[in-house]
Amino acid sequence: MSLKNKATSGFGWTAFEGIFSQGVIFIVGIILARILTPVDFGIIGIITVFIAISTTLVEGGFSDALIRKTDSTSLDNNTIFTINMITSIILYILLFFFSENIANYFSIPILNEILKYSGLIIIINALMIIQRTIFLKNLSFKIISSITIISSIASSIVAIILAYNNFGIWSLVILNILKPLIICILMWIKSSWKPTLSFSKNSFKELFNFGYKILLSKLINTIYKNAYYIVIGKFFTPTALGYYTRADQFQAPFSVNITQAISRISYPILASSQNDLVTFKRYFIKFIRFAVFINFTVLAILAGIAKPLILLTIGEKWFTSIFYMQLLCIPGMLYPLQILNLNLLTSLGYSNLMLKLEICKKIILIPLLGISVFFGIEIMLYSLVCFSVIEYFINSFFTKKLINYSIIEQLNDVIPFLIKSIVIFLAIISITYIQLNNITTIIIQFFVAIILFVIINELLKNSEYFEIKNKLKSIIKVRYGRK
Repeated sequence: MSLKNKATSGFGWTAFEGIFSQGVIFIVGIILARILTPVDFGIIGIITVFIAISTTLVEGGFSDALIRKTDSTSLDNNTIFTINMITSIILYILLFFFSENIANYFSIPILNEILKYSGLIIIINALMIIQRTIFLKNLSFKIISSITIISSIASSIVAIILAYNNFGIWSLVILNILKPLIICILMWIKSSWKPTLSFSKNSFKELFNFGYKILLSKLINTIYKNAYYIVIGKFFTPTALGYYTRADQFQAPFSVNITQAISRISYPILASSQNDLVTFKRYFIKFIRFAVFINFTVLAILAGIAKPLILLTIGEKWFTSIFYMQLLCIPGMLYPLQILNLNLLTSLGYSNLMLKLEICKKIILIPLLGISVFFGIEIMLYSLVCFSVIEYFINSFFTKKLINYSIIEQLNDVIPFLIKSIVIFLAIISITYIQLNNITTIIIQFFVAIILFVIINELLKNSEYFEIKNKLKSIIKVRYGRK
């Protein structure tokens, strides 16, 4: 199979995984939000921060290093597996013993017990990093997607049953533990690679020299992405954090999964083209255009339907989340661009530049966050939006030097998609001002969005649109035997 066909197949499976598995989680989130309280979701938001940071430390940038190394061996895999496991166990022990201090810091006693159980996710994730890396390197997206879908369905069913049986916040805790546990078990079953007791200092040094810069970059980025959870949880209330968490959980399944789909495919493909900059640039531009074509449209529609969607699905008690969600859609739109520009650096082996960019960005973020916190959550979110725009320009700083693709050229590729999405957003959000019930409003909005999307792309002859359209036609012809 050609690289293009692998990319197309990979995106199809990854997109299907994202739509299906996150669709399941999205629906489950709606069900649980009707049963549980904003406080419950706020507490889980705090826990997510510690798990995310610990998981980043465990992975250590070694996964990216293994993918980029074209001649990696089983000894490399075993070396990194050993390091991952040792690190995860140490971090879990630290989290276990400091859980009471963390609970006292946030003045939430139940955090103590929940952190001790949720910390097991760190070890579970460490157990499957190598298997996932091998699947990614081999572009085996079908396996990853199938496993993720199965785990999403199984864990969601269990969480709903627990919630209806008055387990409260523990239904969310079990959901967060059970999903990675099922993924881990299935990946071990499907992977032909199994760890052995072998370790190489040379292998560790080689991979660490490249990976530690990625680790520091990802760690800084992870802290940044979760900083708002910590700040809101500390300076405001668990209820306020719950509103923010639900708003983020409405937009994140779309922006994050679209980004993950593009990133999973782009990184190994770009890494394989690192010695041919002409081909590399062509692939990179293709990924940039395709990412914004999909993500801008989806997030614009999501922001436009935010009000009827939240009121219809989780009710009036979450009304505050509407505006939060609309604001969060803006950095969500830019998220694939951020990741792709960083993938460019790591694919070409410039992990040191990636680290410098992350440090530069956080020097800007810290005072911005520190000042805005005193003016309320909404001002904090405005600062988040402003920073996401600044972050995009910083992340794309080196594209001109490395692949002769200037920020002006990139904006010329991106802005037309932005304008189209703004037109769709303005059209559908205006419908919310008509006195209609939520169901009628959201149905009309969807129809208007689809019609506008088709008309705009047909008139402007957008290549990404026609590529998807032709692909769908060919699938339909094969499916129904048409000539």
